[in-house]
Amino acid sequence: MTHINRACLAPATLFLAAGLPARASRLVDNLKAGKNQTVVFYGTSLTATGKWCADLSGWLNTLDPAGKARAVVHKSGLSGRASRSGLDNLQDRVIKFKPDTVFMEFAINDAYSGPNYPPRHPDYGMTVEKSMANLARMIGMLNEALPGVEIIMQTMNPVWDSPHGSGVSASSRPELEVYYEGCRQVAKKHGLLLIDHYPNWIKLRETDPELFQAYIRDGTHPTPEGSTAITTPQIKKSLTGSAAQDAHVPQVSTPACLQWRDKKQTTDFH
Repeated sequence: MTHINRACLAPATLFLAAGLPARASRLVDNLKAGKNQTVVFYGTSLTATGKWCADLSGWLNTLDPAGKARAVVHKSGLSGRASRSGLDNLQDRVIKFKPDTVFMEFAINDAYSGPNYPPRHPDYGMTVEKSMANLARMIGMLNEALPGVEIIMQTMNPVWDSPHGSGVSASSRPELEVYYEGCRQVAKKHGLLLIDHYPNWIKLRETDPELFQAYIRDGTHPTPEGSTAITTPQIKKSLTGSAAQDAHVPQVSTPACLQWRDKKQTTDFH
């Protein structure tokens, strides 16, 4: 099992995708080439209720210069569920649609440590190691069932203890940054495109905290306005390879305590 030393995850040393060279998504390339595409958005309530899904669906269908190629989009968000439930539902919520591209995010609920997951719940006790293992297993299952599928990983927004929501969105996710870093590491290991929204939301929180709280009014879910203003533009930039994240901290190399073990060692991530 690969273990993460949480002490090395101070905000100033987070590994950011902004340091990686930009590359375009095959989804965009294929639509521009006139090829119809099937897309699945898979994740938590940030996917199930996210305005970015509708924004992206509309935009994808403008990419073919001839106006013929279409993107058929399936939104398969699992509200209130984490990556173990994602793994258990992968066949019915993703694979059965035979997608060309899958967007995936589960870290925000993997990081949840509140009372909503009783001991018998499949998502109970979700350590960062289990989270990374579940993501890796889903990637393996998708590649086996759908050879050539494009898998795109996403980190999402931070949270805060809003009086307009549960009041404990942040308190019940004290190590959210660790889980987002786990997502980055899984994407890096498997050579997947990563859309890292977290730095953009952190920058907004630091530069305009009132707008940040207005855009995430309930403490967890961006409003439609917030999603369109912050999340959607980064997806478009990342898919076209036109820009990297606007990082709020210096770009640094991956901390040694988060590097993958040598291939000779046994690991649960494959």
